[in-house]
Amino acid sequence: MTYIHPRTNSQTNNPWFAWLDPRKDSLMRLFCFPCAGGTPSMFCNWSNQLPKHIEVVAVRLPGRDMRIKETPFSEWPLLLSAAEQALDPYLDKPFAFFGHSLGARLAYELTRRLQEKKKSLPRQLLIAGCRCPHIPSPKPYMYDLPEQEFHECLQKMSGTPPEVLADRRLMAMLEPTIRADMKLAEVWGGTVKELLNVPIAAFSGLQDDIDPPDKMVEWKRYTSVDFTFHTLSGNHFFIRSSEALLLDLIANICGLAAGA
Repeated sequence: MTYIHPRTNSQTNNPWFAWLDPRKDSLMRLFCFPCAGGTPSMFCNWSNQLPKHIEVVAVRLPGRDMRIKETPFSEWPLLLSAAEQALDPYLDKPFAFFGHSLGARLAYELTRRLQEKKKSLPRQLLIAGCRCPHIPSPKPYMYDLPEQEFHECLQKMSGTPPEVLADRRLMAMLEPTIRADMKLAEVWGGTVKELLNVPIAAFSGLQDDIDPPDKMVEWKRYTSVDFTFHTLSGNHFFIRSSEALLLDLIANICGLAAGA
C-alpha cells in the first residue's frame, strides 16, 4: 500500500504516519496508536468502515514496518518528545486520538503533554485495552525475560501470530522492538494528576485478562468533562474480534465530537 500525504497528494516523507485514505475535506483526523509491536496494518480496514468525515492516520513508531532499521524507543521522555514533534504539523484541524494497549498509554501521555503546553487538544481521547495509570501492572514484568520465557508469554497473550513466533529469523528481527514496547507498557504508571479537559471514551474486552473492565472503568477519574465506558466481546485483542462494533462506536463518538 502506498501512503499519500493529504495536502501535497504525493508520497509522504514523514515515516511517523500512514495516511490510509487521505480525505482533505474530512471534519476530523483520527490518529490511531497501535499496541506493542503493532504497525499501521492494525488499522488497514478502518478507513473503509468509518464515515467519510473521519480521516484515519495510523501512527508508525520506530523499529517496525518501513522503520525496522531504526532503534525503538524504550524510555518515555524520549518517545513523547519525538512523537509530539512529529504530530505538531498535523494538529491544524479537529482531531482525536485512539490507542490500544501501549498505544492508549501513548495517546493519553501525549494528550497530557499537549494540555500542559496549552496546545491544541484532541476533541476525544479513545482508550482501548489499557489499565488506568494509578493501577499497578498485575503481572511480573516480561520485557527482560530470557528468550524462551519471553516467547511463551507472547504466545499466552495471543497478540503475536503463531507463525511469527515460530520463525526464528523473523523473531530475531522483531524481538528488540517488542521488548522495548513491552518495557514502555509495563513500567508506565502514575497518579490522577491534573484532569484532562478532553472527553474520554474507554473500551474493554469482556474476556480480557490483561486489562479487564474493572481496571479500566476508573478512567472517568482522569477527565473533567464527559466519560463513556464500553465493553465488547473478546480478549485483550477485542479490537480485532469486535472490530465492526468498535468502529460503529468510534464513528458515533467522533461524529458528535466533530459536529457531523
